[in-house]
Amino acid sequence: MERLIRIADAAGVSLEWLATGRGPMRREAAKPAPDNAFDEVPYARRLEKIGLLLAGMSEQEAAAFLDEMFARAQSAAEAAELRRALLEMRAELDRLKKTA
Repeated sequence: MERLIRIADAAGVSLEWLATGRGPMRREAAKPAPDNAFDEVPYARRLEKIGLLLAGMSEQEAAAFLDEMFARAQSAAEAAELRRALLEMRAELDRLKKTA
């Protein structure tokens, strides 16, 4: 969490936008969040745990960890896209069989 805060500060973006993609991107447009607002952010506790985990790592270990997380997320997104494309192809083949 501490690193996320530092990243948000350095980039001049709001913490909520950085963590969730929601709300105003620029910090100037963001209103200060109440103390309990973090509890309402989806996956807030997971993000907090990831931040704590990263804080205990060296910069090199943290970079490797984040690279692996992003690679896995990319792989999952690619697999989902492939499944979607296959389902569309199957539906199109079924449609063509019915019209033939």
